Amino acid sequence: MCSTKEVSPEEESSDVTATPEGTEQTHPAMNGNAEDLSMQAYTNIHAEAIPQADAKRQFSAGSHDAREFACEVSCTMKTCVREKPSATAVDVGGDGMDAGGNGAPKKKRSALTRLSAYVTNGMEGAFERHGRRVAANAHTTAALCMVFSALCSLGSFYFVTELRPYSLWLPQDSEFIKVLNWQSKNFPNTYRRHVAFWEADNILTARAIQEMWRLHVRVADIAVGPNATSWDNLCARVPSLPTQVESLEEDYADYEYGVLTRRRRDNGHFLDYDMSLSMSREDYCATMDSLPKVCLETSLLEVWGLDEERILNLTDEQVLEDINSKQISEVFGYGVNFTKYLGSISYDEEGRVVSAGGAIHVWVTTVDHEAVDRGNIVVDQGNGELVDVNGFAWEDRWVKTVLNDSSRPKDIRAFAQSASSFGKVSDENIWGDVKWLVLGFSLMCMFVNMTLGRRNLVQQRPMLAFMGMVSVAQAIAVSYGLCSLMGIPYCPVNSILPILLIGLGVDDMFVIMAAWESVGRKKGVTMLTERAGVAMRHAGVAITVTSLTDVTAFAVGATTDLPALRSFCIYAAVGIFAVYILQSTFFLAWLVRDERRMEENKNGFFWCITHKDWKPWACSKRDLLGDVFKHGFCPFILSAPMRAIILLGTGALVASSIWSTMNLRKEFNAKWFIPKTSYLHETFEIAEKHFPDAGQAGYLYFANVSLPEDLPALNEMIKDLEDTEVIQSIDPWFSALDRYIAQKPELTNSTLDYALLQDTLSIFLQSSSGASYRRDFKVDGNLDCRAPAPPVTSFRISFMHLPTEGSQEESHALQAVKSVIESVPIKGFKAAWAQAYSVWETNEVVGHELWRNMILAAAVVGVVTLILLASFWSAMLVLACVAATVVGVSGTMAIWGLTVDTVSCIALVLAIGLSVDYAAHISHAFLAIRDVKDRKERARAALEGVGPAVLQGGFSTLLSFILLAGSSSHVFITFFKVFTAASVLGLYYGLVFLPVILSFVGPEPYADREDDDFVPTTQPQHDIAYTNDAFTPDPDTESKIVTQF
Repeated sequence: MCSTKEVSPEEESSDVTATPEGTEQTHPAMNGNAEDLSMQAYTNIHAEAIPQADAKRQFSAGSHDAREFACEVSCTMKTCVREKPSATAVDVGGDGMDAGGNGAPKKKRSALTRLSAYVTNGMEGAFERHGRRVAANAHTTAALCMVFSALCSLGSFYFVTELRPYSLWLPQDSEFIKVLNWQSKNFPNTYRRHVAFWEADNILTARAIQEMWRLHVRVADIAVGPNATSWDNLCARVPSLPTQVESLEEDYADYEYGVLTRRRRDNGHFLDYDMSLSMSREDYCATMDSLPKVCLETSLLEVWGLDEERILNLTDEQVLEDINSKQISEVFGYGVNFTKYLGSISYDEEGRVVSAGGAIHVWVTTVDHEAVDRGNIVVDQGNGELVDVNGFAWEDRWVKTVLNDSSRPKDIRAFAQSASSFGKVSDENIWGDVKWLVLGFSLMCMFVNMTLGRRNLVQQRPMLAFMGMVSVAQAIAVSYGLCSLMGIPYCPVNSILPILLIGLGVDDMFVIMAAWESVGRKKGVTMLTERAGVAMRHAGVAITVTSLTDVTAFAVGATTDLPALRSFCIYAAVGIFAVYILQSTFFLAWLVRDERRMEENKNGFFWCITHKDWKPWACSKRDLLGDVFKHGFCPFILSAPMRAIILLGTGALVASSIWSTMNLRKEFNAKWFIPKTSYLHETFEIAEKHFPDAGQAGYLYFANVSLPEDLPALNEMIKDLEDTEVIQSIDPWFSALDRYIAQKPELTNSTLDYALLQDTLSIFLQSSSGASYRRDFKVDGNLDCRAPAPPVTSFRISFMHLPTEGSQEESHALQAVKSVIESVPIKGFKAAWAQAYSVWETNEVVGHELWRNMILAAAVVGVVTLILLASFWSAMLVLACVAATVVGVSGTMAIWGLTVDTVSCIALVLAIGLSVDYAAHISHAFLAIRDVKDRKERARAALEGVGPAVLQGGFSTLLSFILLAGSSSHVFITFFKVFTAASVLGLYYGLVFLPVILSFVGPEPYADREDDDFVPTTQPQHDIAYTNDAFTPDPDTESKIVTQF
C-alpha cells in the first residue's frame, strides 16, 4: 500500500518501505481528497504515459492493483511511501516470494494453472473494455438492446406448439413411429371416438337409464356452423341387420366394428341368423344393399332400441331383467354382451348382474374429407389429425353438453372425453399457469429491490430491479422468437422456461452488483466508466463461467433423440445465452444510470425528487447477512464438535439418499400433462376406477404376404403369442374364415387355394360372421359382394394385452410380442403396434437418455470447473458435492412420488448446473486466500467472503420456483419439487459440508501470477492476484463503503 507526503529533495532518493504510523491510505475510489489530487494525473498518465498493456489493468477499490496504481500516479508529483498489504480473501504473497512472504523461491506453476490464468486474463481484459464502453454509452446500449430484442421477437410470428404425444416423447426413428407412419398410409383412421362415462351408486336404475336418454336427445340437437352441422350429419353409419333371434345362449368375445369395441363370437359359436349361409349369393347381396344404415352410438340404450316410450316407462326391476337377458342390439342387430358397457359390476349368487357403479356411452363421428380438401381444417393437437372445422366445433359443444349437469340428479354424474380433448386441454394448460409467472415476476422484483439496494430513500434501487427483470423478459422474447424462426416447436415442458430464466437472470444480477459494490463509488461520468470496467472485469468472468456451463450442458442435451427434451434444451440454451448478453449490457447500462441518480441524491422511486442534505439512516449502513455469517454461522459450523457432527450427518444423508434413489422408478405417462383440475383428468380417474381390468389393445400388421401359402405360419404365430402369457385375447380373421367355410356344405373337403380364398373372402367380409373384420383389410380395388375380392395388399390382426403393472412388466410384454413377430418365417412387412407402446418405448428410452445427458452434462461441468479452479483436487471436491446433491435430489424424488420421465430428466440435468455454482464459489474463494496457512482459517475467510452472496443466489432460485407449488401442471410441480431439493441440498453441500472438508483436506492456495511466462513484460507486477470471483470484496474497501454511505 502507499501513502503520500511532501518530502525534501534529500529524502526523495530514499527507499521507504513502510508507511509512517497513523498515515491514512488513500485511493481515488475511497478518499475524496486523494481523488482531486490523483484524478487528473491518472487521466493524463492513463492516456499518454502508460503503455497500452498497462491500460488494461484492473482498478478495483480495495485491491492492491488500485492502491499500487494510486502510488504510481502520486509518485509523478510526490514521493511514494509503501507498506506491505495485510492478508485478505484475495491477497497472494507477492514480490516473487511464497505465500508466507518468507523470501523462499516459488514453485513453478502447473500447465493447468497457467492455462486457466491465460484464459482468465484475456477474459478479464475483454470484459473491462466492454464495461467501460457500455458505461460510456449507457443510453445507446439500452436502446440497442431493446431494438435487438424486439427484432428477435418477430420470429414469434412462426410460433407453433407441438402437443402430439407421439411427436414429443418418442425418438422419431423409433419402431413405434415407423409403424405409425406405415399405419397412417395403409389403415388411415377416419373415425373419431367420443366417450361419456356415467357414474352412480347404481347405474342400473330407471332414473339413470332415462338420464342417458336425455343426453342422447341433447346431443342429437347440437348444431354448429353456418349450415347447422349436427350429429346426423357427422355420425359414422353402419348397417342395421334384421333381428331374427331375440335371445341367444352363446357367449361372445370382443370384436371391433370400425372404432367400436363390441362382442365377437367365441370359437365354434355362430349366430344362426347369418343369412349368407342360407341364402343364395345374389339374394344375399341384394338384401345387404337394401339394409338401412344407422348412426354409430353405443350404450345401454341399445337394449331398448332407442325407443323413447319404452325407456321412459322402465322400472328398476325391468332394467335388471333386460340387462341380464338381452344379448342382441336392437339398434344394429349384432350380438352384444352388454355387461361390457358396465364397470364396477356386482353379481348375485347365481351370477346375475345386480348393480354397477359405472357405464360407458360412445358416439363415433367421421371426418368430412371434402371440407378437409377445401382447406377448412383444424389440426388436432392431441394426435395430429386434420379435422374439418365444423366437426371440431361439434366436439367442443359435445363436451359442454355432456358436462352440463344443471338438470341432472346430483347422484348421477357424467364425464366426457372427446377425440380432441387431450389436445385442447394440453394447449390450454400451456397458458393456464401464466398467473404463476406473473406472481413470480412480481415477487422477484420485490426481492431483487430489497437485495440490490439499501434500506433508505436514495440507495434503494426499484427501477434497477425492474429493469433487471425487464432484461429477463427480453431474453424470453429472444428465445421464443429465434427458436420459432428456426422452426423449433414449443412443447408443454417449455412452459417452465420463463421461471427458469428469471432465477438465472437474478443470479447474474447479484454477481454484477457484488462486483460493483466491491469496487467502490466514484463521482462523475469518467469514474463511473472506470468503475463499470473494473466491475465487469470481475463479474464478467463469473457470469460467463456459470452461463457457459448451463448453455453448454443444454446444448449437449439438445442432441437427445427425444423431441420434447430437444426442444426444451434449445429454447433454454438460447434463453440463458440471451440472459447472459442482456445482463452484461442492458442491466449494466441501467446500473450506471441508477448510480448517477444516487450521486445526485435523487429518490429511488421518483427520480424527479432530489433530497438535499441527505444522510442515510444508520440501519441502512449495516450488512446484516454478512454479520450473521461472520459472527454466527461461520464460527458455529467450524467449531470442533460441529465439524464432527456435520461429517457424520452428511455420511448418513448420502447413504439414505442412495438407498432412496434405488427405489426411484422409471415411468412415463402422457396423461400426467393433463392438469388435475381439468375435466379430462376427472374422466381418466373415473375410467380407471370403474374399468381397471381393461388391457391394452393393439394390432399385428402384415403386408405383401403370400396367401394362402403363409397361413400355416400365421397360425403358428398365434399359438406362440398365446403361449407368451402377455396376451389376453387375439382374434385372427383367418380362424373365423375357417369356421365360416366349415359351415358351407358346398365347400366341404375343398382345398383352400388362392381363387377359393378370394371368392370366399368377399362374401365373408360382408356377412354378419365376418363384417367386423372388413376394416382389417386393404385390397387393391373395391370390395364387391358379387365378385371375388381384389388382391389383398395388407391386413391386420387385433389383440389385447393382459393388464400390466410397472415399467418392467410393460417392457417384458413389448419384447415378448416383438420377438414372436420377428420369428415368423414369412416375407414382407410385419410389425406389432399398440397405442400403449408409445409409453412403453418411452419408458425404455428415458432411462438411457437420463444417464446419457447427466454424464455429458457432468463432463462439461467438470471440464469448465477444472479450467476455472485450476486445481484438480478442488475440482474433485466440487464434483463430489454436485454428485451428492444430484443423488439427494433423486432420493427426494422417490420420496415425493416422482418418477424418471422426460420432465424430471430435464430437471435433473439442470440441477447439475445449479448445484455446481454453490460449491465452485466456495472452493474458488478458498484457493484465492494465499497469506493464511491454516486451512480452517482459510475456510472461514472464504465462507465469510462469498457465503452471503451464494446464499442469496440459492434463495433467489428457490424463490423463483416456490410459487409453482400451487400449480396443477405436472411440469410445474415436478420442477418445483426437483428445484426445491436441488437448492436446499446444493446450499447445504456448498455452505456447510464443503467448508468443513476444506478445513481438513483443502488444497494449497493459488501460486502468484508473476511466474507466468505469458504475462506481458510491459505489465507491472502486483502483490494481489486478480480473481474472477465477484463475491470476494476487499474488507478494507467494504468498510470504507459503509462509512461513506
